[in-house]
Amino acid sequence: MNSDHIPLLDWSTRLRIAVDVAQGLFYMHHGCSPPIVHRDVKSSNILLDSEFRAKVADFGLARMLVKLGEANTVSAVAGTFGYMAPEYAYSRKINEKMDVYNFGVILLELTTGKKANNGGEYGNLAEWAWHCLQEADKVIDALDQSIKDPTNVKEIAMVFKLGVMCTNTLPSSRPTMKDVLQILLRCQRAATNETMM
Repeated sequence: MNSDHIPLLDWSTRLRIAVDVAQGLFYMHHGCSPPIVHRDVKSSNILLDSEFRAKVADFGLARMLVKLGEANTVSAVAGTFGYMAPEYAYSRKINEKMDVYNFGVILLELTTGKKANNGGEYGNLAEWAWHCLQEADKVIDALDQSIKDPTNVKEIAMVFKLGVMCTNTLPSSRPTMKDVLQILLRCQRAATNETMM
C-alpha cells in the first residue's frame, strides 16, 4: 500500500488502542492462572479490526509464569530490539515487567509518532523519551505534532510520561499492568470529557 494513503490515527483512536492492548496484557498477567508473559509485545504484534479495536497477537514467545512477580529463566534471548527490556538481554530472566517495558515503548510510539529504534543519539525511543522527560519543556516538543492540540495535550503528555515510567531501567520501579490500565482509563475519561465540552 502506498504510504500516502495510510490514514493518520487521531489521538482518541491511539488512546483506545493503548487501552485495548493494556486490557489484554492485564488479563494475561492478572486474569490467567498461571500468569502469561507475552515476551514480544510490539506494534507489529497488535492487530486492528475495521473499527481500530486492538488485539494482542503472535504468542510464539509467550511463557507461563509459576507465580506473578517471580522470574523464570529461558535458555536464549528472543524478542525485538527497541522493545526488549534491558535486563532481559543480560539475565535471560522473564517476568511480567518485561511486557510492561514493551508496552511502554508502544505508548511512546503512540504519543510521539516515532518508531522504537528512533532514538537518535540515545539509541532507542525509550532512552530518548527519558532524556526528554528530564527537561520539562522538552516533553511537549516530543509529542507528535500531527495530533497535538490544546484540548488533548495534557492527556498525551500524561500517556508519554506513563510510557517513560513503564520503560524504567529498574523492573521493580515499573508499574503493573493493573496500574497502567487504570491510568489509561482515567486519561480516556478525561479525553471524553474534553470533547463533550
